[in-house]
Amino acid sequence: MSQAPKRKVVSPAPAANLPFSTCISYGDLVFVSGLVGRNPQTGEIAQGDIAEQTRQTLRNIQVHLEKAGTSFNKALKLTIFILDMSKFGEMNQAYREFFTDEPPARSCVQVVALPDKEALVEIEIIAGR
Repeated sequence: MSQAPKRKVVSPAPAANLPFSTCISYGDLVFVSGLVGRNPQTGEIAQGDIAEQTRQTLRNIQVHLEKAGTSFNKALKLTIFILDMSKFGEMNQAYREFFTDEPPARSCVQVVALPDKEALVEIEIIAGR
């Protein structure tokens, strides 16, 4: 008889008072909560435009995927939240640097606000292992 998949917290929330995990694995799937382009060493949001924030956000996601034993090559679905859809092209150009061949499924929606007031973009991902 096969065992049921197990749910495992790969990365807890960045602060103890936040009611979510940053990264969870369940069987061969990995879920990374919405992240923004905040530099983990300095705590500062990436300076510049939405493209630079997109790059930093994807670098932040990459750290959690690697911690879970996977990578962008196994990305299945991303959801991107942006404040200004007129910046879609700039965001997309930076995004293409990380997903060159056979990109994953993706949605992009404009939102009125993000929880991190300095952020222009937030990205969440589901990946396989």
